[in-house]
Amino acid sequence: MKHSYSSADKSRLLRDVIRSLLLHRVWFFIGMQDVKRRYRRSFIGPLWILLNLGVYVGAIGFVYGVMFGQDLKAFLPYLMLGFVTWGLISASIVDAGSVFVSAEGYIKQFSYPKQIYILRAIVSNSMNFAMGLVAVAVVQLFLGTFEFVGWLLAIPGFLLIYIALLGHTTIFAYLGTAFRDLPHALAAVLQVVFYLTPIVVPASVLKSHGMEFVYLVNPIYHLIEVVRHPILNSDLAPLSTYGFVFGYILVVYCVGWYVAWRLDKKVVFLL
Repeated sequence: MKHSYSSADKSRLLRDVIRSLLLHRVWFFIGMQDVKRRYRRSFIGPLWILLNLGVYVGAIGFVYGVMFGQDLKAFLPYLMLGFVTWGLISASIVDAGSVFVSAEGYIKQFSYPKQIYILRAIVSNSMNFAMGLVAVAVVQLFLGTFEFVGWLLAIPGFLLIYIALLGHTTIFAYLGTAFRDLPHALAAVLQVVFYLTPIVVPASVLKSHGMEFVYLVNPIYHLIEVVRHPILNSDLAPLSTYGFVFGYILVVYCVGWYVAWRLDKKVVFLL
């Protein structure tokens, strides 16, 4: 079936986006139900997130901390913040590919705008992030490095990350519906990007070896830094980092709007 695209489609898409935001009770409820379903009949439920994070950070933090001669008191929060923020960002790219596919039953039975399922995915993925941040705060309190001012200064960074996530999820929700192999390909690519992002390896180590370019052109690094830098240093991240993130968000939203405009009417036929 051939589809035509017009300004009317753009107006309809904009109305759907606004309507989705107003239906916050719907997408928040469905997102929380996804979280409950994930841990149904589990003895400790979401606490598995903390246990998995603790095992990972404990093992990797000790090995890499000793390997790179890092002070564990500073390195463990650095590693944890990088890891939990990476998890949220990567989920908005890889898991987003199945957003509409997993909501096929809802989409074909209800007249809600499709964008509520994008917001639903963000709610669901935020649970791991929230639990990870709690773990970071607890570790900082234990190590005596917790600074409330740093967490306050990270609030703009949190907002920027979620704005970017909405763009990521929109792009890959539509593309993942049209190209079912895309999530698998993205997962493979992100495995490489993970090791090119200063998460396990500190940025200072890469800089000392003249490899700053590895992370300075990496948007995921800058997204992580707008949260990690304030929390660890009780100071805002460099202005260049915020500038990079603003530019990246602008590009992502332009792409997201174009992809949604072209594919929104096709989603039902692709499912």
